Amino acid sequence: MDEALDAIEREMDRLRTEIRSAAEASDSERVTELRAQLRAAQNGWDALLPGASAPTAVPVLRRSMKSAREQVLETLALIGAPATQKTIRSVHHAFFGTTLATSSLVTLRRDEERSFRSRSSPRTHVCPALAADTLRPVRSMLASSDWPLPQRLLASGSSRVNYLTMAVNLAEAAERAAGEAHADADAIHDLLQGLALNIPGLSSGEPVTAARIRTVAQRELAHLLPADQDARDRAARAASQLEAAERLFGASVPQNT
Repeated sequence: MDEALDAIEREMDRLRTEIRSAAEASDSERVTELRAQLRAAQNGWDALLPGASAPTAVPVLRRSMKSAREQVLETLALIGAPATQKTIRSVHHAFFGTTLATSSLVTLRRDEERSFRSRSSPRTHVCPALAADTLRPVRSMLASSDWPLPQRLLASGSSRVNYLTMAVNLAEAAERAAGEAHADADAIHDLLQGLALNIPGLSSGEPVTAARIRTVAQRELAHLLPADQDARDRAARAASQLEAAERLFGASVPQNT
């Protein structure tokens, strides 16, 4: 038993070091993942500790009965902006309490484009975010076909705007989700704390609550959004000559907007 405890303690030390490095690098997604691993290691350590009243159950990853497309779309609706597959998985786990398998996303975009072109079903599709200057798909960035084209475009300032948009929306969702059975309160807390690392004004020593994240992120967003929205709108007008499938899944050849 001592050897097992020692091994877990070494793993916890490693995770804490990696969390610190990720935090210093402002890698909020990595911080969230590592904190989840650290909690699992702590649970294992508690279960092996001599004198523990009862062993801690090993958490079981729950799978949703919904399709990968439906899970991605409901998560994107919560985020409100294009997001990476990694971000979508983290947000989905925290707010919906189930694990979105990486393998289920591997062919999703290709399958969605095939479905759209076949016109087999008039449904909302998962599609890639498009670069505003070329109208080509951006690798690993997903969006919803329900969104207007400007919302699916990424201009030079869109990354920051989308980050702040996500922070505002997830902070509001966290307040609504308080007490809901399907939400993971610890995972939501870690997710918000990770987001806060990249938002100036949230390191004043005051508690970083969902309300503070929303307020501070909204303040910065108000300054950045007009110029970014203008750039996206210009690119969207330039994309009007593309066929419907290309406006969703990207131009076959780079466009100059």
